[in-house]
Amino acid sequence: MFKHNFFFSLISTLIFLTNCSGPDTHLTLTPIPYEKLPSFHKDQLINALPAFKTSCAAVIKNPNKKYYSEVGYRSMADFLPFCHCILYDNIKHEQELRERIIQHLTPYKVAVNGSNNGIFTGYYEPILNGSLKRSGKYKTPLYRKPHSAALATLPRKDIVRGALKGKKLEIVYVDDPIAAFFIQIQGSGRVRLPSGKMLHLGYSSGNKQPYTPIGRTLLDEGHLVKDRDEVTMQSITKWLRNNPSKAESIMSSNDSYVFFITRKGGTGPIGSQNVPITAGRSMAIDPKFVALGTPLWLDMCDKHLGTFQRLMVAQDTGGAIKGGIRGDYFFGLGHKAGEKAGVLNAQGTFFLLLPKINHP
Repeated sequence: MFKHNFFFSLISTLIFLTNCSGPDTHLTLTPIPYEKLPSFHKDQLINALPAFKTSCAAVIKNPNKKYYSEVGYRSMADFLPFCHCILYDNIKHEQELRERIIQHLTPYKVAVNGSNNGIFTGYYEPILNGSLKRSGKYKTPLYRKPHSAALATLPRKDIVRGALKGKKLEIVYVDDPIAAFFIQIQGSGRVRLPSGKMLHLGYSSGNKQPYTPIGRTLLDEGHLVKDRDEVTMQSITKWLRNNPSKAESIMSSNDSYVFFITRKGGTGPIGSQNVPITAGRSMAIDPKFVALGTPLWLDMCDKHLGTFQRLMVAQDTGGAIKGGIRGDYFFGLGHKAGEKAGVLNAQGTFFLLLPKINHP
């Protein structure tokens, strides 16, 4: 979900996709007191301040975007009093932030078609090994977007078979084709060069081909069995590594392909709000239901990772993040973050924190 509309979460994109129409007919928002937010007075809210600051800076630059409220669509300009506090009040302590939130925002319970239940998955920023030149084990290219529309819309199988070879589009060569596949699912990542230098890759574009979750392919072909095999990034990766002769055909059952750009280091990945995202506090959402920059209160429980009840900010989107109560939780950088992101498939809900407004 790094600055694009194509990023795919780990579990949902590997297994299923959903479709929902706009919030006008499906989304219900009901105001509630803060006492009904699970663990509101236990969360270390101050850890969400960096995400608030980046989102608020974006809202101030473009306050005319819309968000959906209990009275219909309104301008993000409603958030300006809160955002000015976040950016200019020199907040340093937990209670200061809590007071600003309570002063300016109202929690809303979210229901879609009468249901408060949703699904939450995870994503992260992977680190690969690579070289700027093709040599030795560094054989799998990651490409920048071709200028030609015909080349930019080729299906994955044509690209991995060499259709872009010799076009001077290679950014870097990595040592693992399976890792190259998954960095495209993440939409962003870093590549460690032999010198030790880290190359930062950001999302540029998709190839406009349909996305097929390869977890579904493995289930459909009987390589994994529903209700017997848990379908996670880890289990899929294990199958691909254990079946090298079939791995590429499975990966190429997915026609979609991601092109990258290089970006400056020093910040986290760039989300769809065009701001750096924050580990543990940034959420990818469906912008048809939740506006980018909206604070939300997450309440989910995963059988592997336990309960998450905390303040988040909607800063990203994803091709598989569809629905009014649907989210992708950003775990951060590297292998440990990937281990968590790869297994997260939680039931839960969230509450929107929206500006206090006078009803017309």
